[in-house]
Amino acid sequence: MRFVWTFIIGLLFAGFVMLATAPLMLAGIGAAAWALKGSMFSALSGESVFGVREKDGRLDGRMVNVTFQTQHVPMPGEPRPRRMLLRLEVTNADVFAARPGEGRVRLDAWALDSVADVKAPALYTIVAPGRAATLSEDGTLVVDHGGRRSVYSLSAGQWLYDADSLPASYAVEGERRRFVALAAAEEDMPARAVAVLTLATAQAPLKRLMIVADDPSRARLLRSGMSMIRPIPRLEDASRRTVDLSLPAGLVRVPVSGDDLDVAKAQLPQGLGVVELKPWGQKR
Repeated sequence: MRFVWTFIIGLLFAGFVMLATAPLMLAGIGAAAWALKGSMFSALSGESVFGVREKDGRLDGRMVNVTFQTQHVPMPGEPRPRRMLLRLEVTNADVFAARPGEGRVRLDAWALDSVADVKAPALYTIVAPGRAATLSEDGTLVVDHGGRRSVYSLSAGQWLYDADSLPASYAVEGERRRFVALAAAEEDMPARAVAVLTLATAQAPLKRLMIVADDPSRARLLRSGMSMIRPIPRLEDASRRTVDLSLPAGLVRVPVSGDDLDVAKAQLPQGLGVVELKPWGQKR
């Protein structure tokens, strides 16, 4: 019985000590937090995951890779590049299949002008189908999916162009560059459509042209070979530039006038034509 009373008295004494010292402990923690306020990090989280399961007698795997990168991105209308934080997430589904799933690419971007920028929602988010993605030094995101590259601007997240072959580029006014890309016409385009030619900067598309054929069968045949054709910018003289496409049907030559493709002066083989593509809601 004596030991029971000793135990009870010990509990009461410990409770009294806790009540007496708790305010001092809380005050100390608060003072330490205030002192470390300037050195505490505001963080964004991300994780890379590999998962595997058995499905219908075979292995099914999923892989998610998340990376963070800071980059100075040229902004339209601003004299200096803007420092940005980029979170890139690439999801690959069914990685063990003979024909893996399409996958998904997601990019979130924050400005890095102050700590408050990181705490705020992302400036923009890009979500696109793809199994691989690259952040380029020219200020673009390149997403690979099925042999086609989709390119987005890092300044505002805008889609710039699709390319079935390597895009070409040329310099204007010092270090500023223009990009020329060629992609086969999509299935939802007219049957006579062959390909789409795009002139763009790293911040925005400048002009899109659609090459068409008089015969839908000929257009379908030409579409199948677009991945083998790369646009070639040529400088005729100090003031004249053209973009050449060596199609199986013949040479397509489109003059470049400043930051524009001159449709009226385009040279095309017999049976081919070219029309301007404009965004929805704009008159042709």
